[in-house]
Amino acid sequence: MNKKTHKYVALLTMLAMVVCTMFCTNTTKAGSNLPWNESEIAETSTCVVNGVERILIILANNDMYLKIGNDDPIYLTHSTTPFKFDKYGTLWCIKTNDVIYWKSYDFGEIDVSYPVRVPNNDGYFPPVEDVESFIFDTNGQFVIGFKLMSGDSYYTYTADEIKSIMDSDRSQYPDLRPIPSSGNTPTPTPSNIPTPTPTVPAATPTIPVATPNVPISPATPTPTVSPMFTPSTPDIPVVTPAPVTNTKISVAKKGGYNCLSLGSKITSKYKLTKGKLAWKGSSKSKKYSGVKSAAFIEKSGNLVFLTKKGKVYTLSSKGTKKCIVKKNGKKLILKNKFAVKVQVGKKFINIANK
Repeated sequence: MNKKTHKYVALLTMLAMVVCTMFCTNTTKAGSNLPWNESEIAETSTCVVNGVERILIILANNDMYLKIGNDDPIYLTHSTTPFKFDKYGTLWCIKTNDVIYWKSYDFGEIDVSYPVRVPNNDGYFPPVEDVESFIFDTNGQFVIGFKLMSGDSYYTYTADEIKSIMDSDRSQYPDLRPIPSSGNTPTPTPSNIPTPTPTVPAATPTIPVATPNVPISPATPTPTVSPMFTPSTPDIPVVTPAPVTNTKISVAKKGGYNCLSLGSKITSKYKLTKGKLAWKGSSKSKKYSGVKSAAFIEKSGNLVFLTKKGKVYTLSSKGTKKCIVKKNGKKLILKNKFAVKVQVGKKFINIANK
């Protein structure tokens, strides 16, 4: 065998080894029916609901999946801010805008993140802002509440409260339950309505599970919460959702202003003339230039406006301005005089909950 033949044999051998390696890797990945390799897992956490194990898998590339029993994993989101379990199986996340969000497999759509909202004096339900950190149980395993930058702490929603929110089509929200700053902190009352059992057989998935060790904020005492559902105790009152109000929200033009009214009370108004926006709230007024269009958002009562530079801002009834689109904003989409979407490039973003 001459040198040239030796060279071809060596090249063919190397090519065969590469092909074999690629085939084995893909076979292993496909055979496990999982969209990741074990080496790609950055963090996992578990929760048992009605005897069925749920596993939250966070990959190194910030993709997140939820696996329930022996079902195939459900893709949740791609985010640099990870979600955490509470004992009901609800997933919680504090995003970079300092707003706390939740996802529920049992209520709502698992691919949608819903903000925690609180009733205000004008009858609207704006998102809770300025959230500093989570509060965990004494084992550092399950989320039980959150702490605001003001120092106040509140419990997260129970399964009953989330169910009532979704039953009202997210038109009503319960008052937040404060966590006492001292003394014996009562454990939040577990739901007396069992969380719907996923229709999957209970079995332990072959995924390495490691409960994340999240430090508890030393400034806030942490109540003890059982990691499993327990029946409601009669001596602890259950917080009921806020009563439903039928007060009509409307937009009408009065005195040159577009006025937002709650019943007969005007809560906010604006006028836009030659790119200049003048806004008046319950106690403040603002002026902006270079504005292309503006409208009110029905659910929150916020004003949303689009600038000629393609940025989109919301303005709360208290005068708090927040940028929700940084560039390429094209057009506000209205429905019944209220803003519901904004066109960004060729895409449309839902702003009905902003």
